Amino acid sequence: MTIQLYTGFGSGNSYKADLFLKLLAVPYEAVPISIPKGENRSPEFLALTPFGQIPVLVDDGRVITDSHAILCYLARAYGGVAADQWLPVEAEPLAQVMRWLSFSANEIQNGPTMARAVKLLRWPLDYDLAVKKAYRALEIMDAHLAQRDWLATENPTVADIACYPYLLLAAEGGVDTQPFAEVSAWLRRVEELPGFWPMPRIPNLPDVTLVPYAPPEA
Repeated sequence: MTIQLYTGFGSGNSYKADLFLKLLAVPYEAVPISIPKGENRSPEFLALTPFGQIPVLVDDGRVITDSHAILCYLARAYGGVAADQWLPVEAEPLAQVMRWLSFSANEIQNGPTMARAVKLLRWPLDYDLAVKKAYRALEIMDAHLAQRDWLATENPTVADIACYPYLLLAAEGGVDTQPFAEVSAWLRRVEELPGFWPMPRIPNLPDVTLVPYAPPEA
């Protein structure tokens, strides 16, 4: 039975699942869901997930929701000989992966993701605070990656896939990743993974001015 992925154009969370399926070379059927049209609130979609959120993965009757849960499921179910690389089972490396998945769901979500939501979706949030949180998250990542190639272990893991999309899209929210050399190099390493699939970008977006990064005072 073909895997179905309910996904949305322009959604970084959906792209995480799309990208990982491509990296694992797992065939699947993409089922587009339009959030602006309210398709995520249709009775058919809510029957899959009462959260009304994308992405949703359906695999032989098993329904997996939440982008990070989908990444973990795919790593164990379809990672093959590389399953333990993508999602380790030993205590310490597993803890490191979980820590950076949490970083994606917290620091990145509340920073660059929210800044983009304000600029593109007009969400009524504190934009300045989101940008401040975004630059703090980038400072943490940049210092961490100065000592290593990947976030959690010596190999790419689901944590790298989880953190990648909304940093790729940061400029759409006015957040500049260019001053962060280590993060920029890490983004390129992700893009060099075999099977990498670039995210389809929303055309004709409004110009967003980048907020200058002010390094913390020594």
